[in-house]
Amino acid sequence: RNQPSYSAKMAADGATALANAKAFLAEGKFDEALSNAETAIAAFEKAGNRPMQSEAMSAKIDVYLQQQKRPEARATALEAVGLFKAMNDPKSEAKAQLLVAQVCTQTQRYKEATSAGREALRLARLAGDKAQQAAAWRVLAVAGEQVDLDKAIVSWQELCKLAKEISASEEAAALFGLSKAYLTRLSRKLSSCAIACKDDTIEVLRAAKEAHRLYKQENDSMGQVNALQLVAKVLLFNGVHPDVVEASNDPEEIFAAVMSGAYSNPKNALPPKAATKPLKLEEVVPDSKQLDKNKFAWRNPVAGFCYTVVWQPTKDRGVGNNKPRGQYDMLMLRSGYKHHAGPTSVGLRSNDASERNEHMMVFMTTQDHALNYSSTMMNVQHTIGAVATANLRKLVFVQFGESFFDWTDTSARSVEMHSVTLGLLRSARIEAPFLTIGFVGGDLASWVQDPQPLIESIFDTIESDECEVIYKNGEGFAPSMVHKPLEDTVQAVKPGKTQGHYLR
Repeated sequence: RNQPSYSAKMAADGATALANAKAFLAEGKFDEALSNAETAIAAFEKAGNRPMQSEAMSAKIDVYLQQQKRPEARATALEAVGLFKAMNDPKSEAKAQLLVAQVCTQTQRYKEATSAGREALRLARLAGDKAQQAAAWRVLAVAGEQVDLDKAIVSWQELCKLAKEISASEEAAALFGLSKAYLTRLSRKLSSCAIACKDDTIEVLRAAKEAHRLYKQENDSMGQVNALQLVAKVLLFNGVHPDVVEASNDPEEIFAAVMSGAYSNPKNALPPKAATKPLKLEEVVPDSKQLDKNKFAWRNPVAGFCYTVVWQPTKDRGVGNNKPRGQYDMLMLRSGYKHHAGPTSVGLRSNDASERNEHMMVFMTTQDHALNYSSTMMNVQHTIGAVATANLRKLVFVQFGESFFDWTDTSARSVEMHSVTLGLLRSARIEAPFLTIGFVGGDLASWVQDPQPLIESIFDTIESDECEVIYKNGEGFAPSMVHKPLEDTVQAVKPGKTQGHYLR
């Protein structure tokens, strides 16, 4: 009398098998996961539980995708569509169509994903399920970004309207996706136009502003950081320094400043400042004298904008670390052999600053980089990308066995790596202004004779304005930009001068 019914028993067996399938999938045991997923599908089918049967099929699709068996994953999704279509179940069929769309998106069949998304949207509307309608609009938006960006933006807009009726977190995610889509269209337009599109810029800022407000309301710190990154990127496209975002951290305030003309300049199309007085006719229309042609002369377009980098002794610069030493939980990475990386890691771990508090990553480039130059370069680039993605804030690059050199010295030497590393990390400071990146390098004499100042500099570069230091023969040097005009590249030919005068 207390025995459960047959359908309830089948549902319980299916739930157990589905849980086992997900556990095996997380452990990477794909055969066991696939077997349990098929068992769960059969059990839920016997129990007549269509929603759980669809979830079990979704788990089976995940197993196939993890195994890179894309045709099998797509076939399983189509099988689910046929099953629920025959049962005349619009809600379950819509969910199956969403599975098809997601599989096609992951296998880069964007047109098929768009078709499946439209069908899922139709069925979800028929079933009156707003959650599935939102999922369908999201699929159409993501797949549409690879097919037709304008239609993708329309899909994001429709998703924003629908998500407002579901939850604040859904609306924030939809607004963030809309802002990214506008930013993508803006970046594509920049390939054919030097000035960023005004309308797309305003829409990126408006959507990111609303997304940031909702993320703040939901106490989602990661979402707030991502929204601020979009604001920083679109301002950078318009020639506005990213420090504006760092100083404000409020998209509402930044948007108001943009609309008031605070950041308008000849290099962008942002709204100008309001005119305080009416312009006179002669200020707008040039007179004939302004159009007169003057005497022709050669012009150098880069005159006054030429600089060179020199390395100055840090003791003469007066820029030091006056802050108390921070406490850091350090993660060390390296490329090449660990001949110098090992002692330096021990020195860092033994320092008073190593107290497992604030996260910091230290990437060490050993002096055998000439044997694996390209892989070292890619390691540096991937490390910067991983740190930015993980939302870490502090990163220091350490270079062994190298110092700066005089470019006029033509003596033979090994291929140097530090200039490439400096170029990558300087670009990273522009692309990801929330990162604090330091650099410490030194020749062999500096590391062997007294490595303690170099180890202390690893912490100083992220705590002071002296963010790049190279040691040479035990003395620290830092880079400085010096104005250096170029020599005249065009000279007038005058009588009496030989040909060799102009060729030297």
